Amino acid sequence: MGLKENLALIRARYDAVNAHDWERLQGFYDDSVLWNDSGLDKPIKGSLAVRKRFVAFAKGFPDFRWDLDRLFGQGELMCAEFTFTGTHSGPLPFSKEGSTPVTKKLIRVQGSGVYRVQGSKIVESRVYFDRLAVLNQLGIGPK
Repeated sequence: MGLKENLALIRARYDAVNAHDWERLQGFYDDSVLWNDSGLDKPIKGSLAVRKRFVAFAKGFPDFRWDLDRLFGQGELMCAEFTFTGTHSGPLPFSKEGSTPVTKKLIRVQGSGVYRVQGSKIVESRVYFDRLAVLNQLGIGPK
């Protein structure tokens, strides 16, 4: 795939995320994808694991959106800047279930994702966001 097709794939991936269409989202990822984000202690592997990661976000923030602010790339590497918004209504996707009380607060945090595309699938994904900013907006960050 060329740059134009890779950019279109990443745009479509964000559309699937915002539609909370987990089956479609999973289809963008290779079965051997390696995913890492600021909320994980170690990377996860596989398209099903990525799907489960988004399901966890949806439990914590059922109304969440990842609005794509900017997208660019070169070759097989794509970079997306996004704004995440959501209302904290369940377990946080980066803490032990039940360890954080539900705040019902709306958060807004900017982040970026770097994706490596081979063929027509994402084979590597690194998502960066300020986890401390999330906790502070929820009123549960360190003092």
